[in-house]
Amino acid sequence: MFTLDDKQYDETKLSDEGKIALQNLQVINQDSNQLRVKLTHNEVLSKHYIEILKKNLPEEEKVEEKKEEAKWVNLK
Repeated sequence: MFTLDDKQYDETKLSDEGKIALQNLQVINQDSNQLRVKLTHNEVLSKHYIEILKKNLPEEEKVEEKKEEAKWVNLK
């Protein structure tokens, strides 16, 4: 069974073309979910490495960063 537009359907009653379309949609959904997880993971890692980078800037760069805070390049 699968749900489409709030209605349940029996996939065994689909035509061959319908079965292929359903399989392709399932693969697309799995890929989308994996990409969302990877994006979240990358966002967490980016924040982590930005903090490490900020802590390791030379002292003169830290002072300049405070003055030019609005011009800091967003790495996202």
